[in-house]
Amino acid sequence: MAEALDEKESMVKVFNHEEESHGFWPDLPTEILSLIRSCLVSERDFYIFDIVCKSWKASPNLRLQLQFPIDDYSRLHESPLLMSISKRSGRYNFFHPLHHTYYMDIPELLNKKILYSKDGWLLVMGGKFAEEKQVFFFNPFTREKIDLPDLPPDTAFTKFSFSGLPTSEDCVVVGIMNLLSLMEIAVIKPGEDDWEIEGVDFRETDENYPVKKFCISSNPVFVDNYCYCLDVDGKVAVFDPHDDCENSLEFYGMRLSRRQRDSLIQSFMVESDGELIAIFLSSYGRIYVLKPDASKRNWVNVEDLGNKVI
Repeated sequence: MAEALDEKESMVKVFNHEEESHGFWPDLPTEILSLIRSCLVSERDFYIFDIVCKSWKASPNLRLQLQFPIDDYSRLHESPLLMSISKRSGRYNFFHPLHHTYYMDIPELLNKKILYSKDGWLLVMGGKFAEEKQVFFFNPFTREKIDLPDLPPDTAFTKFSFSGLPTSEDCVVVGIMNLLSLMEIAVIKPGEDDWEIEGVDFRETDENYPVKKFCISSNPVFVDNYCYCLDVDGKVAVFDPHDDCENSLEFYGMRLSRRQRDSLIQSFMVESDGELIAIFLSSYGRIYVLKPDASKRNWVNVEDLGNKVI
């Protein structure tokens, strides 16, 4: 009987503990809930947070008080900022890995497309009408704008990059329009009146271009004043935008294995400390991080990123 009573008391204690635990979550202080909410980033995170209980959904968002410190943003540039747009509010969020997620209202970017970003500057396309090809630089921190000439209306350039600060004399903007065996390259410097557009047809240049087709997968990357483009199969094209693009165009014979190529769903290329790094995402969840070997004929695995983050 004593053992039975002890077991019953134990069950009651367990039940009460569970009841207390369930009651604990809705009664969290508003300050703590708001602090948790301010650290959320994705729409899925907000959704999961809101369905926990009514008190969680009703908690205020401290992030609304963290407007981007326009007057003192230099300290935030110690680390790159990840920029995204909120579908809920239309505001732009800037995620800093060491600080908070800040928001910023940028009416200048309403209905615009961000083509590329570098050194705190955005390369933007868009006009009053969808068919307009207005291109300009925009600094979201200083609100400075630098206009470029419009792209021709009958073009469809999709991949863009620029070499450095648009306020410098050496800045070059490159746009790529690519369709298998055809590639068009648009080049301009801030302050020039027109885009210089060159075309390459790989079918007519077998001797110089052993590549029959090339399908660019991500934005071009500048390294040492040369522009590098990544193909969906892992091949790399490089040209000098300061010179005759067609005559300076070369291809690196790097290519992924058939197994890797068949499973790829996305690929990107970035510059890190003067080196090219390619990131390939497979359909079965694997991520390949590769770099060219010394001969620039093969990809090799990157074993350690050091203090870098992808």
